[in-house]
Amino acid sequence: MDASITPLPLRKKLSDFIHDTSFEKLQPNIIHHAKLCLLDLIGVSLAGGCQKAASIVQSLIPAMSGCEEVTLWGSDRKLPLLTAVLMNAVNGHAIDMDDGHRYANGHPGVVTIPAAVALSERENLTGRDLIEAIVIGYDFFIRLGSAINPDLLLRGFHTTATIGCFASGAVAAKLLKLSRPQTENALSLSGLQSAGLLEVLHSGESGKSFQVGKAAQSGVLAALLAQQGADGPERIFEAEKGFFKAFAGKSCDSPSICKNLGKDFNLPGVYFKKHAACRHIHSALDAIAELVGRHALSVEKIDSIDIETYSIAESLTGHIATADSELGAKFSTPIALGLLLVFGQSDSSIYKKQYVADPRVQSIARKVTVRVNPERDKVYPGQRGALVTVKAGGQSCTHEVTYPRGEPENPLSDDEMAAKFEKNASTLYTVERVNRMRALILDIENRHVRELTSMLRAPGSL
Repeated sequence: MDASITPLPLRKKLSDFIHDTSFEKLQPNIIHHAKLCLLDLIGVSLAGGCQKAASIVQSLIPAMSGCEEVTLWGSDRKLPLLTAVLMNAVNGHAIDMDDGHRYANGHPGVVTIPAAVALSERENLTGRDLIEAIVIGYDFFIRLGSAINPDLLLRGFHTTATIGCFASGAVAAKLLKLSRPQTENALSLSGLQSAGLLEVLHSGESGKSFQVGKAAQSGVLAALLAQQGADGPERIFEAEKGFFKAFAGKSCDSPSICKNLGKDFNLPGVYFKKHAACRHIHSALDAIAELVGRHALSVEKIDSIDIETYSIAESLTGHIATADSELGAKFSTPIALGLLLVFGQSDSSIYKKQYVADPRVQSIARKVTVRVNPERDKVYPGQRGALVTVKAGGQSCTHEVTYPRGEPENPLSDDEMAAKFEKNASTLYTVERVNRMRALILDIENRHVRELTSMLRAPGSL
């Protein structure tokens, strides 16, 4: 390329991608993955609605009330668009079982799907419109997150909260049918609202879900502003004071971000969670579960547990969380292993203070050592594995997990996904209603989104 020719701004290329993506261009496997993502996120959001962070945000409904536009899932309320997006996304992150992507180092579904469903409901759109938006939002999140990490994480920023505003902004631009210039400005205005810190993993646990909900809301707000004529920086991604330099201290690699854009969609690379804990713990949890099944380990006889893993897993989860922190337990390998060994559970119901503080759990946690093998850093993030060695009663047993359950290389089956949805959604609804809801979601391309949101109302409303 002639050095005198200024490359097109990345936001223009991404705007073209938003406008050019249509349901008709999507392969059947991409459509199926989008529906699984929708199923999973709605399920975890319904279960998350009774968590502390969700209750706090919902207590503000009287102060944030207004026109009744879209559904707060699991309730009999309709809220203003921006309020509903915020609250449904907070709920979706509250139990730490929402989907993720290992190269992007974050959770695309929780910032994409609440925005997509809310806008589709307000605009009375079809399931095909919804699927288009979901595919676009995930691709945005994964391409940008993969390009900026691990630098973003190492500076202390929360990927889901900082990248999430671009995903929700892209979704909103698509569903509001913004013009190309408006779409470009929506992306820039999304970036101007980007925020979120990993310090919430250590204290202030309610803030983790809140900053994710705010990211989902911010993208929608950006698109609404752009629709009314607001503008934003032309080179929001690549400028010297733009997103990549400010948040990661490095240049924006536009060619990498745009490689096969609109041809290769990233949805099949998404993982789904089996355990309600930080993804960096899952390989160790799967390994422990395997060892328990093979050797009938007795908790009382365990002398030590050695976890060999990679640096980011050790730095984020290698400590023992305080006994009064439910979120901290989800980001503590020693506590998570203790809960699984003592109670045989790893879903959200076990990450409660009374279980975390159990003396048997605390005793196991003190016997866990988490250490780094530099060789594992060389294959990260392509592999996020763990080698677990348990010594008990003079004997030793070892198991290694390279890809935890739910990764594309070790996927949850459709039946397992259905079972996870049923368990989460059944916290509110009857099994019969859950089954009807699942069937509707898996046929959403042939339905209107308001059929789904009508079913997501309070248990007694249908």
